[in-house]
Amino acid sequence: MFRKTKSVIGLDIGNHSVKAIELTSHGSTFALTACAQTDLAGEEDRARAVANLLRSMDVHTKRTVTAVSGKSVIVRYLSMIPMTDDELGKAIEFEADKYIPFDVSEVVMDHQKLSNGGAIETHADGGDKMRVLLVAAKRTLVDEAVRMVENAGLQPEIIDVDAFALGNAFEFHRLLNPEAADAASSVAALVDIGSKKTSVNILRGSDSYFTREIYLGGDEFTSAVAKKLGLRPEEAEEFKKHPGERENELVEATAQTLEDLGNEILLSLDYYENQFESRVEEIYLSGGGSLLPRLVDTFQRVFNRPTRHWNPLENLAIQAASAEAESLSASSPQWAVAVGLASRMRMRKEK
Repeated sequence: MFRKTKSVIGLDIGNHSVKAIELTSHGSTFALTACAQTDLAGEEDRARAVANLLRSMDVHTKRTVTAVSGKSVIVRYLSMIPMTDDELGKAIEFEADKYIPFDVSEVVMDHQKLSNGGAIETHADGGDKMRVLLVAAKRTLVDEAVRMVENAGLQPEIIDVDAFALGNAFEFHRLLNPEAADAASSVAALVDIGSKKTSVNILRGSDSYFTREIYLGGDEFTSAVAKKLGLRPEEAEEFKKHPGERENELVEATAQTLEDLGNEILLSLDYYENQFESRVEEIYLSGGGSLLPRLVDTFQRVFNRPTRHWNPLENLAIQAASAEAESLSASSPQWAVAVGLASRMRMRKEK
């Protein structure tokens, strides 16, 4: 009997580039069947770039998952008395204005029970509580994301959040790498460094316990290089990517900015550890900004715990015939969010 195939496109719309990746499942196996990325010339170029990129790909589906992020996206972790799904939906709707700093009529909301499907936890006060994730995004932001996908001739399936896509990618990575399953109950911090922001998602097992967006990223590294070496922004960006024999100058120029970002991330780790009395054991880095020379060494010193890059494409069969696919190994940390978005295919199938 033929195994059913299923494909989904993960579309990561960043500030400086757009990345799209198609994952296809063949029964219980998965393959990357298309990928492409393009740089953005500016904010006004975004919709056109998305459309052109997706139309250039040899894809097998129109089903697309993309994400939103930024200050118009609110994530709250709530502790609530145990209740049924119907009761929870009504309670969230009734009390939403307590948690969301926007008019409720202006946002799209969703919620989900955490702790293994809403398992009850006994708190210090003796009361039973369940952990609930509440997410709200400005409707205009969600509508814009939907419109960009539709204008490219594709079908928007899910609008996710960057930090949660990062967690999905990490869970997918564990699925493809049996040796990683040994750490499935550990506490790990996922840190994705983009051009304008750094996303942090702290996982205990497969559950997200804390997320944060820090508005420091690769652009700050570029500005530091431009200031220190007297370069124009475009020259500094190129130097940052290809310093050649002048790597020590790059390291010196970005040292303070890198230290500042590391300390901000450390505050997030401290908050989680104080809140839940549980240590973050490892930090996993992704995103284009994480490829800065000596970044791992600096962060490992700041965090005082194991810190490493991870490859969201590891052990994933590559069946895409494109120039982009040939360079995936070197750029793999940049694809974490896109992989996480496309991997929603697996999670929807399991539900």
